[in-house]
Parts: sequence; C-alpha cells; structure tokens
Amino acid sequence: MRFSTPFFLIVLFFSLLSCQTEESLLEVAPVFSDHMVLQQESEVPIWGSGTPGLWVEIKSGWGKETKVEVNEKGQWQAILETPSYGGPFELVVSCSQQQVVFKEVLIGEVWLASGQSNMEWPMRARIKNQKEEIQNANYPKIRMFTVPRNLNGTNINSAEWKITSPENAKDFSAVAYFFARELNQKLTIPVGIINTSWGGTRVEAWTSIEKLASLAPSQDEAEAIVTMGGMDALQAQKKKENEKRTQANEKYLNIKSISIPESIESWNALEVNDTDFSSPEFDDSSWKTHQASGVEKDFITFETFFEKGSLAEDGVLWFRKSFDLDNPEANFTFKVKGGIDDFDYTYINGILIGNTLACCMDRSYIIPEGLLKEKNNILAIRVLDTGGEGGFRGSVHLESETEKLQLDQGLWRFKHHAFYLNTSIQQHGLTYEKLIQEEPNLKKQIQKGESINNPNFYSILFNTMIQPVMPYGIKGFLWYQGESNVSNHQEYQTLFSGMITDWRAGWGKDLPFYFVQIAPFKYTLEANSQALRDAQRKTLSLEKTGMAITLDIGEENDIHPSNKQDVGYRLAQLALSNDYNQSEVVASGPLYKKQRVHTDYIDLYFDFVGSGLVAKGDLEGFEIAAEDGSFFPAQAEIVGDKIRVSSKKVKDPQRVRYGWENYFEATLFNKEGLPASSFETP
Repeated sequence: MRFSTPFFLIVLFFSLLSCQTEESLLEVAPVFSDHMVLQQESEVPIWGSGTPGLWVEIKSGWGKETKVEVNEKGQWQAILETPSYGGPFELVVSCSQQQVVFKEVLIGEVWLASGQSNMEWPMRARIKNQKEEIQNANYPKIRMFTVPRNLNGTNINSAEWKITSPENAKDFSAVAYFFARELNQKLTIPVGIINTSWGGTRVEAWTSIEKLASLAPSQDEAEAIVTMGGMDALQAQKKKENEKRTQANEKYLNIKSISIPESIESWNALEVNDTDFSSPEFDDSSWKTHQASGVEKDFITFETFFEKGSLAEDGVLWFRKSFDLDNPEANFTFKVKGGIDDFDYTYINGILIGNTLACCMDRSYIIPEGLLKEKNNILAIRVLDTGGEGGFRGSVHLESETEKLQLDQGLWRFKHHAFYLNTSIQQHGLTYEKLIQEEPNLKKQIQKGESINNPNFYSILFNTMIQPVMPYGIKGFLWYQGESNVSNHQEYQTLFSGMITDWRAGWGKDLPFYFVQIAPFKYTLEANSQALRDAQRKTLSLEKTGMAITLDIGEENDIHPSNKQDVGYRLAQLALSNDYNQSEVVASGPLYKKQRVHTDYIDLYFDFVGSGLVAKGDLEGFEIAAEDGSFFPAQAEIVGDKIRVSSKKVKDPQRVRYGWENYFEATLFNKEGLPASSFETP
C-alpha cells in the first residue's frame, strides 16, 4: 500500500515574498506572512536575502525594533524580542528604498509538526466526526502554515499562514489542529503550527546528510554522498545517466518521451498524446474490456490487469465507461471513496470535471450544470501511477440528492498508454496483448531513470522542507512517523534519536520533542511493527521527549486511523504537563519502567500510572518467557500499581512482553483513560 505520491511536486518556481519593485533589493523568507504567529516571550529570528551591504530595519507593533546588515552572501538574519501573548500587530521590514508590512500578526505559542501521512492527514480526509469538526473550526487565534510537499525547496514560496475557519481547516493537518485546539482552549492564548509533512516517508529523508554520516545504519551511504560533493554533485551525475537511458528508450520504442513536469501548472495540463481519449466520440472498441463486480474491496487497479513488478504496473492507464441517468438535470457529484492512486484526470462527456495530484484522498467533483444527459454519458479517467499499487482505492459513485449510481460495476474499457520511468513518461503504442506478451523483453530493453528527486532519498526533506523554516521561533516539535521504517525497525532508535538531536542542533536549542507511537495495523506477516513501536518507546531515553500512545485507537485494515482527535489531545497533554506547568495533567499512558523476577512470576512496574492501573475487559496480550526466550501466553493481574505475570508453562521466568503483535487492541490503561505502551522487557 502506498501512503502518498512521491513525484507530483518536482520543480515549482515562485518568487519569495518581497518588496514589489522591478529589481527587489530586499526579500523576506516565505515562512513570514500576514496572519503569522510568533513565539511569545522569546528572541525570534527573522531572516531573508538582499543586496550585500544593505541595512534591514525591523519595527514591531509591540514597540521592539532591530537592525541588521545583509552579508556578503546576500543573506541577513535579525533577532527580535517578543512580548507575552497578544495582538494583532503589524510587523514592518524595510530598507532605504523598500518596505514589507505584515498584518494581523499574533504573539503566542508556536509548534512545528512533521512526519508522514498520519501527520499530513488533512481534515478533509477520513476522520472521526469530520463534518461536525470542520463546521466548528472557527478559531481565529489558531493559525497554520503548511509547507507544500516539494523536492526543491521552492514551493514554500507560495505558502502563507492561514486562520482557522471551516474553509481553511479542510486542508489543515488534523493531528496538529486538534493539538492546537486543545492548547488554545486550555491556555486561552494564540497557537501557531508549522506543518511540514509528507506521507510514506522515512526518517532518513528528514535528517541532514552530515548527521546521517555520523550514524552507523546510514554512515557508508551518507559519507559517500558527502565525499562526492553532496547532493548537487550527485544530481548532476544522475542527470547525465538518465539522459542516456531516455534516449535509448525513445530509440527502442520509436516514440518521443515526456519529461516529468516541472510545475503544478504543467502537471495539470499534462498531455501524453492522449487528449482524444476523453472525447465521447472517441472509438474505444479496440480497448480491452473489464467486467467490474462492484463488490467492496474488489477495486479496479493496475494490478487487476498487470502482474506486480511488471513494467506496465506503473504509468498512464485510461478508463472509459458509459452510463445512463434517470434525471440528468439534477445536481450530481462524482465521488471515489478512498481516492485514486496516484493522480487522476477525470472527464465526463469530454469535459474535465476535476483532477487531483495526490494519492488516496477522497475524490469529490461537482458535475457542471447541463453536462449530463439521459443516455450514453461517457466517463473517461486518466490515472497516473508512479509506483506500488495504483488505481481506484474505493467505491466509485455518481450522487445527487435523489439518485446514487454505482459506477464501479459493469463494463469498463481500459488502455495502458505510457510507462512511468521515474524521470520520464514514455508512451509505448502497444496493445494490452503485446504488453503481456513482450513483458520479459520490455524489462530488458526499457531503462528506468534513477532520480534523487524522491522523498525517501537521504536528507532530501531535511533540505527542502525543514531548512526553509529553520530556525523560526518555536516552542517545540511534534512528530508522527515510523510506518515507513518498519522494515528497518532494528535501526530506528539510532536513526530517530539522531534526527531529534539534528533538529535541536539546527534550532540551537534543546527544544521539547513529542512524538506519536505508530498505531496498530495489520501489516504483512513479515512485518514487525511492534518492534518499531518499541524502538520509539526506547527513544524516550532522550531528555525532553514524550510519546503519545495509540495502542487503543488503531484500525486493523487502515493504516490511517480516523481518530485523530485523541492523537492531538494526547500530544497536548504532554505539552501541558511538561511545558505549561499544568502538573495535574497526566502526560502519558503507563510506560514500562522495570521488572522484578520471582520464582514463578514477574512483577512489572510502570511510570505514568496516574490514579492507578485499570484493565478494559480481560487483561490480555501478556506473554512470558524463560531464559531460552520462548514466549508463552501469560496470565496477568493488577496488584496495586504493578502487574503480576505468570504462566504454568514457564518456570523460572525471565522476560515479559505485552501487545507484541502488528495489530493489537490495548487492554491495560491508567484510570485517566490513557493506554499503556506495548513493550518487551530486557
């Protein structure tokens, strides 16, 4: 399963927020905009670029001001004192000839949120009580700055701080929003969130190359990159190699390839010599047919037609379907629950009704008035898959207030039109039968490009999505990631701890770092996500860290649990207890502390017991082992503030583990309702 699409924002150029003259002398970093929140009672950095030798003056509405000279590299950074929370204020950045005025600036608490899809997950995606939560998102003193997913560090130039409203909140990180709401309600002060997240990404991508070169799991590869001159040198080398591969592919297929688009506009206008396929007059009688069942979980995907690992498993696949309506004058919406993996361009009767350059988000496209007819409407969808499983992720419907037409059943026609080769899109001109027949030879002849423009390449997200906001004044960090590192769980504690210290060094402060333990999920049999959860637990050995435990809110068949409210709430409990002097708040669920071994049983002791330990249902999930390490299901009982574990099958027990499965439903809690973490004793 793919968590996001890694290549849809490749090179997007916007100007920095700047003074509007033909030749701008002064530019301010794009993380500063109207409606921003600055960290209270602090010395906050403000930075940008300009003409060397130019003096930059900053004046604030709260009476503080400062000056700084642009250095010989054309960069400047000033430090400005902030008061206790309040506002709105104006902030003026000026030079002798230019001036930028930031309006509606608040002073409050600022946190940086990052991670993969569960942190990125927006309010408009599947969350608990979604409609109500969005409608009630009226908090003018909660603001969010979302760093766009990008691999070049420039897309951020189009972003700006957003005030929480039902419209804006749809695109907010749900976890970060619920965290901010809890702080805002408890502290009654403004809260700002900088959200910089990307689904499906590994911790290595979020760590600087210099730090990776110092960590054992990544040292060899990272040192090699540093030695050859860094990312720029590597990029130049790969570019030459990819040009040769592309030329060879074009020669073999005798068809010109298309380079990966370099802007959102180019992606939106993508053509692969295929625009005729959307026309209702297009003759698709030669296309392959498929009888869709409409049965839940029997979705139409690339893998329905092509073997996993085949060249045609990725690329451009067109779908067409004819449908009739009883009342075509009604207001209809096209919907795909769970979305389309990765990108879609959806047409009805030759008109583009919507396109989304993101995987696995619900599709909801309003049909223009007058477009539909009673008979022989044509739905045509271009789907572009960039890797892994691709296609429809859920049911496909056309809905009005009175009619719901299920489209993911009956006759569909499809055509694979082009390969996705990482650095190019290569049309091939082959029929379905030829693709199947020629697959072995195609895999030998067609060469995929090798790109470091991949969100999982070492350090790429640190460079493009962390450094552009470093060192904005913040209170601390929030992190929700780990699902993509399950395969190297044995290295995760080292890598994750390294990233935390790396970020703290970049900000020059030992800032609090609170993270979410990944939720239970039915991974593959080979996965060992419980060990990843335990690596996260062990990372708590770092000072000023805390972990929000989610052992009770996982979903067996969805890696993105809908309960984002409790995740945000639990992160907020950590901050309220540790950073805002609310000592009455129990910051965490029970965390394994130590064990005492007895002849026939083991007693377990915990931190964060709160008002006491409690079981929900039977106290299940405990296993016990002797010195040989063979674990057996165990009986467990609460004895005061400890757990006593035993088994008639194990004499002279030495070790215990709890919740040691990919998917597990928590049974041990404290009386405050927070679940205990899974663990394995030494």
